[in-house]
Formats: sequence, structure tokens, C-alpha cells
Amino acid sequence: MTGVTEWLLTGMLNYGSALLGVALFLAALGIPLPASVLLMAAGAFTSQGVLPLEGAVVAATSGAVAGDACSYLVGRFSLRWVPSSVLASGGWARAAASFARWGGWGVFFSRFLLTPIALPVNLLAGSTRYAWARFMSAVVAGEVVWVFLFGGLGHLFANQWEALSRLAADIGAVVLGLALVAAGLWALIAHRRAH
Repeated sequence: MTGVTEWLLTGMLNYGSALLGVALFLAALGIPLPASVLLMAAGAFTSQGVLPLEGAVVAATSGAVAGDACSYLVGRFSLRWVPSSVLASGGWARAAASFARWGGWGVFFSRFLLTPIALPVNLLAGSTRYAWARFMSAVVAGEVVWVFLFGGLGHLFANQWEALSRLAADIGAVVLGLALVAAGLWALIAHRRAH
């Protein structure tokens, strides 16, 4: 475990669910914090009676959702710095149309399955003016799955949560790698069909 992770775990023991919520908020804004590890640890701490279960669930979910909402707004309001020639290009319009069609699923799955791309998805959703209500619906649903999945695993396997968090990180890296390979193949096939 890194020093930051140990410091956050100690802080969670001292300050409770509030620290968990703040850490997940900051992680959703792109600050590199071990969010999934903290969530599994929080699940283990609830199993051991160190944290109240309801408080940990509310803090984790609300912190992650609030961070996602803020990063969406960063994407939305950063458009004023994008050159108008880029916004007028056909590529930007196609990206916005594609995101409008499939973005909800991308937002949902990037909350718990492809977590390393969650921040870019939030920024893309905001910058393409993806509907706020649709974005937030997918965010809330995905974050609830993430909290119950990772926190639940930590709660269920309280004595082995550290090994489980390492395994989850490895599986997440494999899933992300497979998704990137699939996206690359899809782009290659689409490019060849176009030419």
C-alpha cells in the first residue's frame, strides 16, 4: 500500500464516512486517489462495526455523484475555450451525435466497469452538451452499482479486502485493455469501410 492509501485509511478510521465521501468526490474530479480500494476498505470497516453501514453508503454515493456532476460542468463550461472552427467541424458534430446515442451506456459502465475512463466520459458528456438529466440518471445508477459492488465485496470479505482490491484492480486493467482493443478494431473496420 502507498503512503497516500494508508493515510486515507487511517483518516477514514478517525473521521469516518465524511472522509470517504470527500475522497470519492476528489477522485471523481480526477485527483488520483485509490477510490475502489477505499470503497472496499469502507465495506470491510462496516462489517467490523468501525463505520456505520448507512452512513458509508450515503457518503460514498453522494461524494462520487457530486464529483461526476462537477466534472460534467467543467466539460460543459470549458467549451468557451474551444476554437469555433473545431466546434463547427463535422467531427465534433459526429462525436456529439454518437455520444447522444450511446453516451448513457458509456456513462453507466464507466462508473464501475471501466473506471479509468470515467473522467474523460464526464468531460465529453459536458462538452457535447449531453442532456443533464440523462447524464445524472446514468451516473446515479452506475455509482450505486459501484458502491454496492465494491463496498459489498469489502463487507463480505472483510478479512481479505486488501487482496481482493488488488485482484479487482488487475481485472479492471484487463477489461480496460480489452475495451481499448475492441474500440481500435471497430475504428479500423469503420475506416476501411469508409475508404
